[in-house]
Order: sequence, then structure tokens, then C-alpha cells
Amino acid sequence: MEKNRLAIQLTAAHRGVGSTLFTGRPEGRKVREELKLDEMDQKDYEYNVYIPSGTTSINASFFLGLFFNSIKALGSVDTFKKKYLIDLSQVEKPLRPFIERNLKECFRKAENEMNDSTGLD
Repeated sequence: MEKNRLAIQLTAAHRGVGSTLFTGRPEGRKVREELKLDEMDQKDYEYNVYIPSGTTSINASFFLGLFFNSIKALGSVDTFKKKYLIDLSQVEKPLRPFIERNLKECFRKAENEMNDSTGLD
């Protein structure tokens, strides 16, 4: 049976006034609380996480503040990716490769944190 998939919309306001990038672990944690992700982690739903147009970068610090507790609660980055699909369809096409590289780095850093590694060991 296919699970229900719901939408989570990040907004320009989550980036900060006049900003085009998501940055800062405290800011990510604040958005996490606002979106009630701890509750979503417990529900039997899958989510599409929409990144808003005008986004030029997603910093790993913001990403980890927003999602690391979910990754930890779900047990792995792979399990997280099944539950929370990051959707770039609202991001301008020329910017998508940059955001995809950001996300690859975010997931690498999340894996390192899951393994208590700096990535340099």
C-alpha cells in the first residue's frame, strides 16, 4: 500500500529578510519547530519538501538544524530521503544544479554526524 505524501513548503521568510540562502543551524532549528517536524517524524506519512523560488543556496548548518533530528530519529540518511523528498521544482532551473550540490554536501555532513566523524578521519 502506497503511503500518503504531504507537502511541506519552505518560504522566502524562512531564509531571512532579503536573503536568497538558507543558513544557520539556529535558524534551521527555529523553522523545524515552526513546521513541527518532530511530530511529522512520528506520523506514517511521506513528505515533499518544497524549496522556494529565488533560493540560491542551502547551507549545511541550516539543513542540519532543520533535518538532523529527523535523520537521527529515522535511523539513516536513506530512510530520511524516503520520508522527506526535497523538491526543487519551484527553484529556477539554472539554480537547481547549485542547490543539488548543496544538498549532496548536506547529506554528506549528516552522514558524518551520524557516524561521529568529521569527514577528515
